[in-house]
Amino acid sequence: MHSGVIVVMDEEGHERVDRYRALNNAVFGLALGLGAFSLSGFPIQGLEDIVMALALFASAFTIILGIWHDVHRMLKYPFGMFFAFLDYLLIFLVAIVPFSLRLLMEVGEVMKIAATLYPLNVTVSLLVLAVMYHSFVKHNQDALSKELILWGKESRNGILIVATFYAVSLFLPLEVELLPLPPDAPRFLQRLFLWFLGWPAMIAYGIIYERVHGIKFSSG
Repeated sequence: MHSGVIVVMDEEGHERVDRYRALNNAVFGLALGLGAFSLSGFPIQGLEDIVMALALFASAFTIILGIWHDVHRMLKYPFGMFFAFLDYLLIFLVAIVPFSLRLLMEVGEVMKIAATLYPLNVTVSLLVLAVMYHSFVKHNQDALSKELILWGKESRNGILIVATFYAVSLFLPLEVELLPLPPDAPRFLQRLFLWFLGWPAMIAYGIIYERVHGIKFSSG
């Protein structure tokens, strides 16, 4: 809990928050479990297949865990109906991430569709999360400390940066080569490179943001 925060909720408000947090924990935990289980569906024939499977799961794992952590923090504070609607929408989107990830293991037209479906799934999820951050700050701006308001704005902008990399990958032709790959490697791996680039970009932005505002955010 950050200093300078004054949050007052009645018993009904606490029960509502507890229900939302329990639902979020259940869905996000299930999504992580299904994502890990999807590894068993990869056609493993050598070291390259193992690396590809782990890289894909790392992408999904980072997205799901990151969203889970951020939503969990926001649910410590009061929220309105619009935020609750966005939370339900985000839960739905996160729940289908393992499915869209699993489709990347297919071949032919299914794989081509999945190469668009997965980053689209993640992009929309991150955009919803960014709007949730905006709603969170706006709804609690009179109760939150300056530090938490800045944290909410930094997180919103950071998520938009990551979403931008995923969105850009949607328009990257599968034939474009950003990195040299083996001839038989799936073409969507070029997009995987962009997906991972978004995270160091977000971290760099966060470091600059915190230095500019002279503040250091904790991870609690």
